[in-house]
Amino acid sequence: MNLREQYKAAIDRLTELSALAKSEGRDFTEDEVAEVTQLSASVDDLGTRIKAADDAQAAVARLTAKSSDRPAPALESVTDRTDQALGAIGGPGGLGETFVKSAPYQAFRDAHPGGFGEGTPITFDRVKVGPLAALGRKANAAPIQAGLDRTQAIRLPMVDLTTPTPLSLLDVITRGQMAGQSIEYLQITAVTRNAAIVPNEILPADGTTKPTSGLSTNLATASAYTYADGFTVTNMMLADAPALATYLNNQLEFNLKSVVEDKILNGSGTGGNPTGILNTSGVQAQAFDTDMVTTIRRGIGKLERIGAPITAVLVSPQDNETFDLLKDADGRYYSGGPWSAGPNTIWGRPRVVCPRLVAGTAVLGNLGTVTLLDREGMSVLAFNQHADYAARNLVYVRAELRAAQAIFKPAELVIATLA
Repeated sequence: MNLREQYKAAIDRLTELSALAKSEGRDFTEDEVAEVTQLSASVDDLGTRIKAADDAQAAVARLTAKSSDRPAPALESVTDRTDQALGAIGGPGGLGETFVKSAPYQAFRDAHPGGFGEGTPITFDRVKVGPLAALGRKANAAPIQAGLDRTQAIRLPMVDLTTPTPLSLLDVITRGQMAGQSIEYLQITAVTRNAAIVPNEILPADGTTKPTSGLSTNLATASAYTYADGFTVTNMMLADAPALATYLNNQLEFNLKSVVEDKILNGSGTGGNPTGILNTSGVQAQAFDTDMVTTIRRGIGKLERIGAPITAVLVSPQDNETFDLLKDADGRYYSGGPWSAGPNTIWGRPRVVCPRLVAGTAVLGNLGTVTLLDREGMSVLAFNQHADYAARNLVYVRAELRAAQAIFKPAELVIATLA
């Protein structure tokens, strides 16, 4: 469907949802609220893109009329050339590709087919490049399920030539959305399970009573924070869509992913920072016991005793190296050794390397209880109204997102000291 057909389909669906709720005399359900929110954002985005496309068509018509005495530049082929070039660098799907294929970027580029020379005023409307769920995940990749979906079930009597894509922290946590600036929620900080067999009749004189299990809770707040980073590029690079897309993917997206992972782990909860796993009350602690491997197993035992799933074990690059180099008394590697491409696991659980995690500390447990809530998604801005950039043919390109993080069941996580 073209843009106008998509716009009409979204409006029709909104009308249908409203009519259904009214006919049944009820409010929207949670699923319908989520769908309405998504459709409303889509309608706004499509409206902006339609207007930009119309403005671009008008610009093409104006430039063509002024150039009637000479062959007009092939403005219609700009998008086609961009698509072909993007295919050569890995295809669409990343932050950079989405930005350079957006209506504001294409309209501005079509209006300046010769490039962005000195003195060109450069200001793009904010370009929504996608939901936060896309951050840190490869384009066109299937949804990732936290757990053992990437581990090898059996050892085959042959050389394993498969190399699983390494998991990252953003792959094993939960992604979601939020509509406001902040939410209050109850954290489960401790679980007491006292289920037992009891007599059919309990007399007042009996000392036996029916058991009661309990949950210890804490009222917490998840507030949206703005994550941003930017780079200075030349006018020439800004006009070169494939080069710009590659630069954005390799730099801005990587940096945003790194800072989000850092705050999920290490956020202090003060000074304008969210509260990360390492500073959340209610997370269990496992002291060092004998060696790294034993310590991890002790932590797993704590989680198993409360029925918590262990979806991953987060380790630092330094500790991951130590795990790989562990040997038995005969000098044989406990893992697959240097010639194996098997999965990185510890006690059958995926071992996820987190560069932002301090050496000597591991985090394990139900990582799905950590939730990253998308408030605005990712967007990109470009402008040269910065210092003396206009005189130097330089442009400031900034990517940013707004998100909150929540840890619903801290008791299902363990921080283990490995040394």
